[in-house]
Amino acid sequence: MTCNHFPKALAPLLAGALAACILMVTPHVSLAEAAKVGTPDTVGPSAGVLETSATTYAFTPVTCIIHMEDGVPDIEVQGPGLTPDGESFYFDFSSTANEMTIELGVDEPYQSAGRKLQAGQYVSAAFEVDVADGIVSVTGLNLVDGQSEPMDASASLRIDCNT
Repeated sequence: MTCNHFPKALAPLLAGALAACILMVTPHVSLAEAAKVGTPDTVGPSAGVLETSATTYAFTPVTCIIHMEDGVPDIEVQGPGLTPDGESFYFDFSSTANEMTIELGVDEPYQSAGRKLQAGQYVSAAFEVDVADGIVSVTGLNLVDGQSEPMDASASLRIDCNT
């Protein structure tokens, strides 16, 4: 009896485990580069804007990944930005998790100053994502603060993953 299929079956599992180990020991500065190594449809630097009724949050993602599978977009975007008054924030968006978070007062991932804006199915309301030619658009975002208090029921998001 031969087990010629055994190594092939383990290859994807081992590759995933290796990637996870590399990400765990890689400094956060390299996480963006590690995220770009995959084979998504669109990857690259980009520009993004979250428009609310009160202000505009402009950011430049270090990660902007769009992957279409069976017509369903899997989008992951992260990066620092500045409010119009110069306050730093860190933007995080996932279409798969249906969540968006802006951590105010920080400019790196996994940090928190205790203030944030968020939207999505678990904190406010689910949102629909439109993707065309590397442009991600979301309208009608229902933003809440860190205590789930309503902030804006009709914010909009636009991310250009082409630039």
